[in-house]
Amino acid sequence: MLHGNIKTANRPSGEALGILTIVAALQVLPFSDIMAKYLSLSLPLIQVVWGRFFFHCIATGAYSAMVHGPSVLKPPLSIMLLSRSAALFAAVGLFYVTIHYLPLTTSLTLWFIEPFILTLMAAVFLKEKVSPLQWLAVLLGFVGILVAMRPTLVDWHWAYLTGVLAGIFYALFLLLTHFIDTKTPAVVSVYHTGLAGCVIASLAVVPHWINPLPAQWLLLIATGIVAALAHLLIIKSFEGARASIIAPYTYTEIIMGAVLGYLVFADMPDVWVFVGLAIVIASGIALVRSKQHVGIDQDATGRAKPST
Repeated sequence: MLHGNIKTANRPSGEALGILTIVAALQVLPFSDIMAKYLSLSLPLIQVVWGRFFFHCIATGAYSAMVHGPSVLKPPLSIMLLSRSAALFAAVGLFYVTIHYLPLTTSLTLWFIEPFILTLMAAVFLKEKVSPLQWLAVLLGFVGILVAMRPTLVDWHWAYLTGVLAGIFYALFLLLTHFIDTKTPAVVSVYHTGLAGCVIASLAVVPHWINPLPAQWLLLIATGIVAALAHLLIIKSFEGARASIIAPYTYTEIIMGAVLGYLVFADMPDVWVFVGLAIVIASGIALVRSKQHVGIDQDATGRAKPST
């Protein structure tokens, strides 16, 4: 799952390092997801979501204060910033519901609906031009998602819908990122975007709280910190390479997701998931490349890059 604001630098000499860094980041991030899935078997889901946001904010807040000073810990009051933070909370919360019921590989495949939804949102709300080839890529992306969700209703589960909704809310998060002030340092913005989730989850978890065992505390802390580390690596990757170069490599997250899902839960997705995933990845890369040809710089989702 790719989060946060991204700055790019057009430095060809750093492209290889940028690619290696984004691939490394996306092999780290599924460790946070698999720990969340494991914790959800013994703790309420809202408590797992709380741990994810609370310790993510602790880690990124401490880093932000150390690098940019304690004053950055107080976010500016903005409806746009609050809405973006709430969209991220909804995306992560729905994704955690999905991975509780479905294999991580399947959940990530559904999450990858985001670049296609974002293209539609950009066309409607930002009036971005979408070529016929891009519309075709969007259509094929939806076909891939439908295949991954099963071509019949025999094995249908309602969690497929939460997985799709998670991707939709993440697309909304990125769309709102377009309107955020560009002067905020990237790592500080990542901290700010987690605050709404931290506050909402801290309030919502109270009636459902179960005192964690020491091992569960360690996993809750690690879930947030590992996610924060992955996000910082993602930011670093975009400092060395253009977003449009890095974008296709974001799909490598599925590699570690599949490995961890199999090792921890013995989850082996069926052939339809892999067929759907292949269609989604091919369509997503085609969408990115088609935008490159018209000279649009993009973020890791294949859209025109955010302003921050």
